[in-house]
Amino acid sequence: MSEKAVKNVAQEPRAMTSPMLKAMANPLRRRIFATLAAMDAARAADLAGRLEVPANSLSFHLRVLAEAGMIEEAPELAKDRRDRVWRVLPGSLTIGSPEHPALVEDKLAMDAYLTQQEQDRARQLRAVVAWGREYASGAEHEQLGALNISNLMLSVQEVQELEERMLELLREIKLKSLAAARDGTERKRWDITVMMAREDLPGLAGS
Repeated sequence: MSEKAVKNVAQEPRAMTSPMLKAMANPLRRRIFATLAAMDAARAADLAGRLEVPANSLSFHLRVLAEAGMIEEAPELAKDRRDRVWRVLPGSLTIGSPEHPALVEDKLAMDAYLTQQEQDRARQLRAVVAWGREYASGAEHEQLGALNISNLMLSVQEVQELEERMLELLREIKLKSLAAARDGTERKRWDITVMMAREDLPGLAGS
């Protein structure tokens, strides 16, 4: 991975638009986007090989993501004019906040996206727990997941600081990994979900 690619690590959050939400409604496009974000920059052939999908099909989905404003071509990373390298646009994605409400015209697209994220995370949690049972018993020796639960008494300001520091650490580790991408070490995409829930969050009563 070149120095130019490493500099593209996301820093500022970007609010998702309706076209982005609709583009991410496709499960394969979510996998493509996640893999490209982890790799920082890649060619369609690289992504096709890693995701085990036909290159022509993957190229179509890359164009959809580009039209939605989620990825772009990186000509400065290409070997020649025929070489097409893609990267995720700078800025992590957010669906909005009270300070910066989502500017999404299509509420159905937002609801569909959040439902899909809920299903993806639930599937991820089930898989990690199933692996954890085998790992804890010694039947599985390879680390394929991790699940850590901590309980803290925090103020609102401390929660915000914790979130910011965790995100900063993730960016730091990503930069380090991208810089060493050619050292021969095998790397797999790890999907990391940082979840925090206050004790009075609706839906947690009785848990």
